[in-house]
Amino acid sequence: MVPKQTSQANHQRTIYRPLVLLAPALTLGVIGDAALDFSMTLWLGAFASLMVLWGLLWWKRQERHASVCLLLVVAVFGGMLHHAHWNLYRSTELSCGLSPDKQPVALQGTVTDYPRFLPAKPPSSAFEFELANQWKVPFRIHQIRSGATWEAASGHTEIYVSGDTIDVHPGESILVFAQASCSEGALNPGEFDFANWARGKRRRTFLRSGFSECLQAIGTAEQPSRWNPIREARHYVSRELAAAIPPGLDGLAETIFLGRRERLSDATDEAFRQTGTVHLLALSGLHLGILALFAYWLLRFLPGPGWLPAVCLLLMTLGYVILVDARPPIVRASILVASFCVAMILFRRQVFWNSLAAAWIIVICWNPTEIFQAGTQLSFVAVASLAWLSGFLATRKKIDPLQKLIEESRPWPVKCTRVAARWLGGMFVASLVVWLVTLPLVLFHFHAASPWTIVLSPILIIPMGFALGGTLLLLAASIAVPIATPILSWLVSWPLWMMQETVSWTQQHAGLTFWSAGPPAWWVIGFYTVAAIVAWQMLTRRFPIRWSVAVVALWLMVGFVWGTLQAIESATRDDLVCTFVSVGHGTCVLVELPEGRHLLYDCGRLGSPKRACQSLSAVLWSKGIEHLDAVIISHDDADHYNGLPEVLERFSVGAVYCSDLMEKIPSDLVSSLLADINGRGIPLRTLSAGRTLQAHPSVGMTILHPTRKGVLGRDNANSIVLLIEYRGRRILLPGDLESPGTEGVIVERPIDCDIVMAPHHGSRHSHAESFYQWCQPEWIVVSSGSREIGGPENAQPGEPVWLNTAASGMIQIRLTAEGGAPQVNTWKK
Repeated sequence: MVPKQTSQANHQRTIYRPLVLLAPALTLGVIGDAALDFSMTLWLGAFASLMVLWGLLWWKRQERHASVCLLLVVAVFGGMLHHAHWNLYRSTELSCGLSPDKQPVALQGTVTDYPRFLPAKPPSSAFEFELANQWKVPFRIHQIRSGATWEAASGHTEIYVSGDTIDVHPGESILVFAQASCSEGALNPGEFDFANWARGKRRRTFLRSGFSECLQAIGTAEQPSRWNPIREARHYVSRELAAAIPPGLDGLAETIFLGRRERLSDATDEAFRQTGTVHLLALSGLHLGILALFAYWLLRFLPGPGWLPAVCLLLMTLGYVILVDARPPIVRASILVASFCVAMILFRRQVFWNSLAAAWIIVICWNPTEIFQAGTQLSFVAVASLAWLSGFLATRKKIDPLQKLIEESRPWPVKCTRVAARWLGGMFVASLVVWLVTLPLVLFHFHAASPWTIVLSPILIIPMGFALGGTLLLLAASIAVPIATPILSWLVSWPLWMMQETVSWTQQHAGLTFWSAGPPAWWVIGFYTVAAIVAWQMLTRRFPIRWSVAVVALWLMVGFVWGTLQAIESATRDDLVCTFVSVGHGTCVLVELPEGRHLLYDCGRLGSPKRACQSLSAVLWSKGIEHLDAVIISHDDADHYNGLPEVLERFSVGAVYCSDLMEKIPSDLVSSLLADINGRGIPLRTLSAGRTLQAHPSVGMTILHPTRKGVLGRDNANSIVLLIEYRGRRILLPGDLESPGTEGVIVERPIDCDIVMAPHHGSRHSHAESFYQWCQPEWIVVSSGSREIGGPENAQPGEPVWLNTAASGMIQIRLTAEGGAPQVNTWKK
């Protein structure tokens, strides 16, 4: 009898990077649940079934099928993690009963950490309001008052309290009177979704108190827990930095060492953003890497066995990660540092890609929603790019013994100069590679990029390294040798000052930031998939460099062709789209005319002008629009134009229109705006009743109000009233029209309109009833920040339909070339 061949059974295959396979599987499960939102019952059923199937395949020794099944088990586990994190809360969770509308509450709970002072930042422009100082108090909810009784409640949040001082302490039980709400979701396409972000952090409750007296102590502090030393250490570091670093630089020091940006000035933050070096402010692996290198260089001088420095560095890394609240980029970097330390302790070789995959898996297990955050994505992509570059250069590095001998025989000044030049050149090459690889992701998330990051990043790393190392010494000296802290404070302040002045000078004298709608999500995913495959083939020398470049160029060409087709489609569009952007209490209306022309009617809001610009920018970029042919400013009211200065920074504008009165008798704010417009070389033109704008043969745009001399009364009464007609359909935009301007309009022949924007944000003080009777609208759109403004609760047939941007989000009206009924769509159903 011939024995059965067992060579295949005896064959053993060793996989040196198993986590590289598990990380994508886990990621697909998280993405699957985020996109499809399966029930936990379905996930549990799939997990149990696949585990049984894997056991059967393993028992039958079908190795490949069992491996595939095991990867599916990991994917299902990722979906379970995301579903539990995203959907499962306690029955007493307070945020589940809240809405975006504020409501007064009385709560009892515990202060979980030291209150953090948020100094009022001076307005960066004349269009912003001056705010009061605030405190942010970390708070754990225990009870909520319902009538005269207290009921159980739960949740972690922060209380924002206005005031200069506050008297609460960690572990103290307090009674809180506040306005409570949950974070509001995105009201416009492409806008940052604060509700999803807060839900991912599992901190959906938002509390605000107007006075520090609204927080009252009701009991003694809790007993110390094992986390108290960490809390005390964090507070100690923050206090020492504030005391040792001069004002104006202490916020920067705390930002790059602790990751807390509350005290960083808006001017410094904006300078880093516009020069493309904001990643230096975001606590990441770069900061931990610099600190680890500095600490390891010092630890090498410790007496003891060779593994002692690695053990000390491992403990220091763990302490620093906990100190900065275990942010995902730091967790990623700590895994790499920890694997390096463990490899040194065990005398093993570190497998970088396996360690990077382990960091990704730990981030998912810690918080599955973090993989959707821009910071996490950019951090991992940047590190992977640097690792690939290092491996690629190593595979093609050829050492010439003769050249090496010549280099060793050179004088030491020449050697130092050449080493420094090679190091600086390598840093610039690394910066260029990272910038190019991360550019699609940066444009997709932020729609802005600056080539200055290629030059400034390698330069600023040097002072930042000295600042981080000096901060570490400063904190150690404050404990061991307090008398040395003034000297170390001076040594830390100088590199911080160099960083701040370098980016500020670059921003003011050589600003180079370009804004873009960015690529679509499918193209970004395809780009990194293609890049990963090509990079792997290049590392293993299975793919020639010229073919690798050709494949990447082909995918870039796909994106270019897609953008060209989109531009052609926009230029040949034959319908008219009027979009009411949700900006809160303000006005922002985008009119997309046939054949690709775009008109903007107002852009402003009550409060932060940046929010108005951000909302409009999100809508424009979601539509692929980067140029506005004309902008109309309805009247001299800041909530109608205070977002324009930033809009002019981000988008090119053909011309700006305003009324004759605004140009002849401008307020201080309008004068500032008009000076900005003239400084940019944008034509400024005036409009008055009877004028028409010629943009398309089939579109009529007529100014109904005001006349050149205007009417007596407030600026609202002299709002520009714009009538848009297309294929027999009419849209009327009246700004903040009110009496006596209303009477000046309705005295003319009535005009039957399909869509009318409610005058003065739907305010009852505008007395718009006669105006509506004059224009007989079918739809009335309210651009407001209050959901309560609308039509009658029991509307009768034939009465106009009311829509509110505060409740419905962005409202889009489409007038077709056939002249049919207007197509009305809202962002929130």
